Amino acid sequence: MKILTSGQQLDLGDSLRAYVEEHLSAAVSKYMDNAIEAQVVFRRERGMYHCQCSVHVGTGIDAQAEAEGSEIYLSFDQALEKLAKQIRRDKRKRRNHHARLPDAGDVA
Repeated sequence: MKILTSGQQLDLGDSLRAYVEEHLSAAVSKYMDNAIEAQVVFRRERGMYHCQCSVHVGTGIDAQAEAEGSEIYLSFDQALEKLAKQIRRDKRKRRNHHARLPDAGDVA
């Protein structure tokens, strides 16, 4: 998965970029194996850090989340929780609930 991390009017350090890449890829790959691209944008407004995350998993599967916090890592963690929840719900919705279950006579 290609992860783009950027900051608007902010300089992001290598440790933050590594943290974002590690946690985002772990959270997304837990539910979807074939994620294509993710974008994380940080900005600072009125003393608060805003984090906007968007993930493109496949055709018709896009998830976006935003959060703000007093610290930059905190804002990312909150946005990641929201994003993971959206992906988990989308996967549950796409599950085939009408899949044929083996009958008692089929099992020998």
